[in-house]
Order: sequence, then C-alpha cells, then structure tokens
Amino acid sequence: MGCPGTPNIFQQYESEPRTKKRCRRHGGNWSRTGCLTCKRRRKRCDEAKPSCHTCTRLGLTCEGYSSMWAVPLGPGAQIFKPTEPARHHRPGPSLSPASLVGSRASSATIGQPLPVTGHTSPIYSPVPEKDDLADSESCSSRNANQLAVQAASRSPSPSRLINHLSHLDSHYLQYHMERGSKLLTNLESDENPLRSMLIPRALSSTLLMNALCALSAIHFSNRTHHSWFAENEGAKYYIDTMRGLRTTLATSERSYVPDDAILAVSLLCKYEIVRGSVKQWAVHLDAVQTLVSSRGGLNQLDQDAAEFIRGLFVYANNLARLTNRRTLLKPSIPGSDIVKPHKLDIYIGYTEEIIKTCARIADLPRLVSDSEAFEHELVSIDSILHTWTSTKTTYIVPKGITQATLSRLRLVAESFRDAAYIYLHSVLERTSLSEVSLPSSITSHADWRFEHLISISKTTAIMSLLKRLKTHPIDKNCEFSALTFPLFIAGCETHSEEDRQLIWGMLSVVEANFGIGNVKRAKEALEIVWSSCTPAVDGIGDDEVETEDKRARGVKKHWADVLNRLGWDLILA
Repeated sequence: MGCPGTPNIFQQYESEPRTKKRCRRHGGNWSRTGCLTCKRRRKRCDEAKPSCHTCTRLGLTCEGYSSMWAVPLGPGAQIFKPTEPARHHRPGPSLSPASLVGSRASSATIGQPLPVTGHTSPIYSPVPEKDDLADSESCSSRNANQLAVQAASRSPSPSRLINHLSHLDSHYLQYHMERGSKLLTNLESDENPLRSMLIPRALSSTLLMNALCALSAIHFSNRTHHSWFAENEGAKYYIDTMRGLRTTLATSERSYVPDDAILAVSLLCKYEIVRGSVKQWAVHLDAVQTLVSSRGGLNQLDQDAAEFIRGLFVYANNLARLTNRRTLLKPSIPGSDIVKPHKLDIYIGYTEEIIKTCARIADLPRLVSDSEAFEHELVSIDSILHTWTSTKTTYIVPKGITQATLSRLRLVAESFRDAAYIYLHSVLERTSLSEVSLPSSITSHADWRFEHLISISKTTAIMSLLKRLKTHPIDKNCEFSALTFPLFIAGCETHSEEDRQLIWGMLSVVEANFGIGNVKRAKEALEIVWSSCTPAVDGIGDDEVETEDKRARGVKKHWADVLNRLGWDLILA
C-alpha cells in the first residue's frame, strides 16, 4: 500500500487504452529532407536554396533545412506523457519547443521499436500510446538509421562485446561506464554502484537498460557540442522506460514491485535533475517512495539496491525540503532512518546529519505559534551544528578511496555546515518578513527571532565558506559536485558584489566540470534574486542595525519567495 496522501503510482504509470492506429491520408508526397516550413505544412518541398520556391511563392517564411527536432527541452517541460501531436490533415498552429521534442520522442517509440534502439526483449511488450503519429514504418526506420549514422560519426565507436545491444545502447552504456558514472555521484570508488550494481542488472533488464541509457544520454548531451541528438535520444529512452514501467506495474502484484522497476524510477529522477527540470523530478521521487513503501520498506529489497535507493532518497528528499514547502509533511521511506554502520554513501558522504538538520530548519516556521517549542528546537539545531564533526558517525569506507578523497569529502561536509548556518539565519529572516501574521507570544518577545541563540552569524558563515573554497579551489574531482546548495544559499544571502562574482564563478566551474543541469537552474535563480533587490547602503554590514534609509534603498525579495513566484520546484541535489 502507498503512503497516505501520496498519489497512487500504479495509476500514474498505468497504460493508456488501446486505440486503432491511424494511417496517413493519401496525398502529395512529403519530403523528409525539405524545409521546416513545408514539413510542418505536410507539403512537397522543391528544396531550393537558400529558400524554397514554394514558400517564396506563397509569401511564407522559409525556416531552412536544419533538423526540426533540434530544439532543447525547457526546464519546465513536462515529458511524463508524450505531447499529443496535431492531426496531419490540418496544418494547425506552430508547435512549441517542448512539443517538438515530445513528438520526436513519441514517434520513435510508438508501434514497433526502431532498429536503432534495439529495444526488443521478451521482458515486456511496448504498449501503444493513445494517439499515433501516423508516420509510416519505413520512414521511421530510414530516419532512425540516418540518426544512427550521425551518432557514429560524432562519437568514438563503442565496444560491441554485448551482442544483444544496439549501437546506441552500447555507446551510452560505454559512456556511462567510463565517464558518466564518475561524474554523477559525490564520491567515486571501485565499488561505485552506478557501475558495480546497475550495469550487470541493466544487461539482463531492458527496463533498467532504457533508464540507464536515458540518464547517460542526457548527461552526454550536457557535455558535448552535438547535444541536440543525445538529448532527443535521451527523451526516446525516457519514454521507452515509462512504457516499460506501465507494463511492469500492470503485470506485477502490487505488494511485490520488482527491484529493477524501483531502480529504473530512481534513474528517471536522476535524469530530470541532470536535465535541469524544475518540475518532473518530484514526480519520480514521490514514485520511489510509494513503490518502496508498497514493498514494505527498504529491508524487503536486495541489499545493494536498498543501499543505493536509501542514499539517493535521503539526499534528494532532504535537499528538496529546503526549497519546496510541500515536501515537509511527506513521510520518509520505511527503513531509511535506521541508524547503523553503513558504507560511506556516494551521495551523502559525511553530510547526512547536516542535511537532515537543514530539513529540520526548513520545518521551523511550523513551530512559530509556540515560542517555547520554537526556542527549544532552535537550541537543539544550533547544538547539532556546533558540535558536529565528520568523525562523529562511523562509516565503512569503500574500496579504492584515498585519503585525498576523504579530505575532499570532509571539506564538502564542513561547507555544508556553514551553509546550514546561513540557511538557518535565512529562515529566521524570512519568518520576520511575515511577522504581521505571527502570534503575540512571538512578536512580544524581546528578540523574537532568537538570533542570540545561534553560535555563528550569517556573515561569519559566508566568509568561512568562501575562504575554504578559495583555499581549496574546485576541480574535477566529483566530491565537489555536491557544492551546489552551499554556493546557492551563500549567493542568495550575501550583499557583497565581490562575493557574488566569486560564487558565480564557482558555480560555473561546477556546471562545466560535472554537467548537471540543476546547477544552471540555480544560477538562473540567483540572477533573478540579485536583480530583485536594490543596492544596500555602503558601509553597513549584514549584522548591523538597519536604518530607515537602508530599508528604503536596500529592500530585497527573499529567494524562497522568488522561487514561489517562478513556480519552480528547484532541487539543489
């Protein structure tokens, strides 16, 4: 059974009813190599350069001959279900970028699987979507073969040791094994489960292979000049995975969802984070929780799968709570809070206690009606942060971990502690902005924000964080990929232009080195936050008493309010 209040994942992933496949009406021949305008109009194109004569004769703007699918997905694009295409016998309005990619992905996965993807397996049969695009099978095959040739010309030929995999499967599997798996974690070791656990399972599970290739393709697209091709291939794998999940859940007992299905949903969550989605990742994170709960908790899963899912969920769910109020009331996965010696996790590292404490900070406003409970929780949080050390918890260190790696992990964890103090001050300040709605038991307090109970000031925490990262510059070691949250919260709360430039540069290095799309979203949010406030009065520090003049000239919007106005579910994992 799923958790109360959580959407029924079995209904979410349920297949659409079958409908008869539409066939294209007979008419004028349609050239796949014609200009984009003629393609959209489903008309014959004479392919004249630079503009076709058909468009010129009709007074239309000829959009050229580039690929009509080379449009990137936007961060808010919804690809949980393919976008319904326009009917072919009616020109209709021009399509949005998201619908173009959705249609491209749908056409590649409807009906018989394309030869290029090699997605044929006795494990499941593809389920037709509600509406077919009506491209003929032969045209789809020719287009798929053409794309495969393009992919081969743009990337090294992968090893073909696995006979049942297609060229693209092999390519993205090899990229994941050699590059992606080392950049998509916060800790690299000989026992990296993205390789040691997922790859052997994926070789015997088409569902998991599709999810792994989707993740690999979207990461590859972030790190190559030919990103449009890999991005669209990632969307194809994504929808193939969704189809496989619907089939698997429809044929499985609800009390026993296979481990591979839960792992596949976990990879779709990672896919959305890597893509830079500000919406869709939450759907899959909720699904992971529901599916594990339906199994009776993590203890009912294979040990390796349970460890991987626990680390991902604890990391992503707690960081999601910092920027998304709706996650505060969600229960945890059964078994995820069990305290026992476990391996140093590839996502959490030494930061587990810190990020869980940050989640408690996010929950502080719920206690604001009770000043005594509010103060008690604040003292407890400060005590945890003040006494925390990286050696407080005993971990089993995986094979292949060097002392230099452990030092970087400790540096990242110490940066998270500084970020936790910054975040604590930020939450208290935001609560003060809404003091008109606070009860008298709080507002009548001599210093209702209780900032005198916090060991470290916001300015000191920001200075400590930036000094540490200037002393130990961010490089390509994957441990530094976890610094998105500390840099983001410091950037939101500093008033120094010099600090902002430094933080922007560090985030740009993280984005370039690791290819994670949510770093780009964090930078975009910072730009909006910085532009939403006027310069503060020179010579007045963050911790000094504000004058009326400073209030008038230095007012800024809180970063959480900016995210709410944008409608973003920004995750800083």
